[in-house]
Amino acid sequence: MTKDEYLKAAHTRMLLIWRNKSYACGGYYNPLGNHCCDMEFTTEQILTELNTREHVPTKVEAKIIRQNKAKQRI
Repeated sequence: MTKDEYLKAAHTRMLLIWRNKSYACGGYYNPLGNHCCDMEFTTEQILTELNTREHVPTKVEAKIIRQNKAKQRI
């Protein structure tokens, strides 16, 4: 699996975690640890893939969405 395929297959929430870890690691992140040097992603690569994804609601937004759905059922 290539780097691009690996990024596209990753879940959006995982990409968000990788983004945060890449900021902490100085601009790059390797989700496989030190087992494979070819799988290091830069912050820019992660952000580019995140920009193609739809918005992930925060906890507060998700709560409001759930409440609105519950109100519609009644």
